[in-house]
Amino acid sequence: MKTHRRESFSAHTAFEKLGVFSWLRAHPFRSAGFGGLSLLLVWLVLSKSLPYALAPSDPDLALALNPNNPAALIAKAEKAHAQLLTVTGAFEQPAQGASPSNGGTMDRLPKAEADRVEHRGELDGLRKEIRGLAIQTIANDPLNAEAFRLLAETTDSPNGVRVLMREALKRSRRHSTALLWLLNDRYYHKDFGAALDHADMLLRTHPELSAYVLNYLALIAEDPEGSRLLVQELGKAPVWRASFFEALPQQTKQSDTPLKLMVALKEAGKPPANKELGVYLNYLFSRNSIEAAYNAWLQFLPKAERESLGLLNHPNFEQDPTGLPFDWQIGQGRNSVAEFQPIGDQGERALHVSFGGGRVEFPVVDQVIILPSGKYHLEGRLRGSIIARRGLRWQLLCTNGSRVLGETEMLTGQAQQWRIFTLEAEVPQSEDCRGQTLRLFHDSRSASEELMTGEAWFTGLRLERIGGRDVAVQ
Repeated sequence: MKTHRRESFSAHTAFEKLGVFSWLRAHPFRSAGFGGLSLLLVWLVLSKSLPYALAPSDPDLALALNPNNPAALIAKAEKAHAQLLTVTGAFEQPAQGASPSNGGTMDRLPKAEADRVEHRGELDGLRKEIRGLAIQTIANDPLNAEAFRLLAETTDSPNGVRVLMREALKRSRRHSTALLWLLNDRYYHKDFGAALDHADMLLRTHPELSAYVLNYLALIAEDPEGSRLLVQELGKAPVWRASFFEALPQQTKQSDTPLKLMVALKEAGKPPANKELGVYLNYLFSRNSIEAAYNAWLQFLPKAERESLGLLNHPNFEQDPTGLPFDWQIGQGRNSVAEFQPIGDQGERALHVSFGGGRVEFPVVDQVIILPSGKYHLEGRLRGSIIARRGLRWQLLCTNGSRVLGETEMLTGQAQQWRIFTLEAEVPQSEDCRGQTLRLFHDSRSASEELMTGEAWFTGLRLERIGGRDVAVQ
């Protein structure tokens, strides 16, 4: 209260200093004009500003103050539109005991005819009200996109709806309802260029709608003409490209659609990133289509690497891992590190692992391979110091984890000079072992056996088939 009196006193003092009160006493007729000006300002607030504030909560009161206020007109139309949707749903009611998933031929039953007639009249009244409010809004605010959208949603003619949705989009390039309607419309009419434009805008401005939009892109990808245009769009590296490839395998009916797109991008000079390719390869793995995944991977391998490829890829760790299944992958670890490092002056490289002491979660290093049935011999070189109750092992197992095919002895202790380690394995001719995984891991069985310190280098891996040719399955 004291603050309020102080503020009032200050305002009164300011007016006195400005001479406002003296001027009004000296000019009584002009004081009447001042009062009129005050009334004008009040009227402007009541008829112009206040309706915008009242529109969301009380559009009728806002329209009482200004019958042509666009915000109030739209707010009232939206309330009528929500009621329209409710009444439209009242035409149908769930059939007793039926649900969309129970296989019934009629999941919903119509209401009685008397109710239908009553609701039809209510529907027509609401549609007429919405149209009237939308038209009145456009007359007072021709740039109002929502008015055109509401008018479109109460129009029966598909061509009329199309025209009005386009008008809404002209006034707001990010209007989600107009963009979604036109995306569906253009896809239905196989105007894939326009559909892609609408999809691009939606994905850039409304990421919350990505699931719907990406489904349309997957459908476009399966059409030959649509696929060609989609490749052109993906070649521009849009911000949604990675999200598209992540979602695509699960949304296409044809499992090779992602591969066709990626091959086309490669031919256009915009090949898929390893992460984009990896999503597809992992999808094929989940379907046990390991050979298909391997053949897909080969198509993106550089020619020189493809021609020199043996049973193992990069057996000397000569390149940093790509993270793809048929190359080396390094898992997450704790208190330990695995990385590829140069050794010596001859350009050789090795896998270097180090442990910080204490409990260790080893970052498993592995590679998926495909071997014909038969017996195999693996050998490699090791040096370093591994101090632990239980050490490291190289192991060959079926990719699905169904069986271990062979493993090295426990690798532990100190070796200042390079020493050889070996592994013997037999790959069965079995559907549950169509792919194999070679991995280096810490063979601990309990928390107390996770204690480890030291470091080690591995290089010169060589995998041979005993009594057969050393060729990769291609």
